[in-house]
Amino acid sequence: MEYTLVQIIHLLCAIIFIGFIFADVVIFPVIKNKLGEETYTNTINAIVSRGLKIYPPIVLILIASGGYMFTRYINRELGVFNTSLQWILLLKLLLVLLIVLGVIYTMYCKLTKKEPVAFMQRFHLYALILSIAIVILAKLMFVV
Repeated sequence: MEYTLVQIIHLLCAIIFIGFIFADVVIFPVIKNKLGEETYTNTINAIVSRGLKIYPPIVLILIASGGYMFTRYINRELGVFNTSLQWILLLKLLLVLLIVLGVIYTMYCKLTKKEPVAFMQRFHLYALILSIAIVILAKLMFVV
């Protein structure tokens, strides 16, 4: 029952995480194009002010619950590379680490007021693609 509760919490946090990134990549640009820069800026400021309170705890819970579930399938007794599930789980971990590194780099640039490299201007798009891949791999882990 404990594991199921952690799965539910993890899933809810993932929905919020991916939902915000999806909105930023797909929905918010429409606001900018259809309603203008001022409406876009006001909308983003309102959302970000709320998001700064919600998003960090969601990300921490997502990482903690993912780590908890990770240890159920990869540990000292079960090994690391023994099953296809473990290989896919490690691939998921790699994709998560790419997102985490992107977040750390973005935060570093904001704190130091440095301009991020051009590649990172579209980080939310990359994070959305990686997140969708992670969700697909999560389902494939148990059928491959």
